[in-house]
Amino acid sequence: MFDCDGTLMDTEPCADAARRALFARRGHIYDDAARACLVGLSVAQGGEVMARLFGHNAAQLAGELAQELLAQVAHGAQPMPGATDLLRRLTGRVPIAVASNGPRVLLDKSLARGGLSRWLPITVSADDVPSPKPHPACYLAACTALGVDPASALAVEDSPVGARAAHAAGMTVLGVGGLTRGPYVHAHVPALDDAALRRWLAGW
Repeated sequence: MFDCDGTLMDTEPCADAARRALFARRGHIYDDAARACLVGLSVAQGGEVMARLFGHNAAQLAGELAQELLAQVAHGAQPMPGATDLLRRLTGRVPIAVASNGPRVLLDKSLARGGLSRWLPITVSADDVPSPKPHPACYLAACTALGVDPASALAVEDSPVGARAAHAAGMTVLGVGGLTRGPYVHAHVPALDDAALRRWLAGW
């Protein structure tokens, strides 16, 4: 089970640009502290956080954020290094799916832009479950769709929020990148194109 944003697709620059636009619109600076509060959250959760920061309506902010994200992803999202090759290698060997904290329209657009949809017929978005990550519902739904026991499944995540969700689902969690070290991660690699990841998956 792969997360999408920041794991399979390099959408974090898109998310930063979208958040920065909303912050600037309301006279606020989007800095590292603000980013740390928002990374890995669903659009609705991001709206709630920004509402607390700005004092505006959470649903309105979430709607604005969704539109900004769609525009940014449509022009700037690219597959993460190694993502395309990894999916190609895994297809037919093990069942694979995506469990994303993004809305359905953003998830579909992102995977299509990256050319990854062909390998991922099963995807679960934040719109498909009652509670987004860090709740485990997204990962549990993906396991159900694939017909696999969460205890035998691997989650590949780039954010602490996602790692916590997969851990709560009872899955083994592989952290990718610099943000996913900690109690919810069983193993870690710096990137999807890292040689250590291929060795690790060979024994999975």
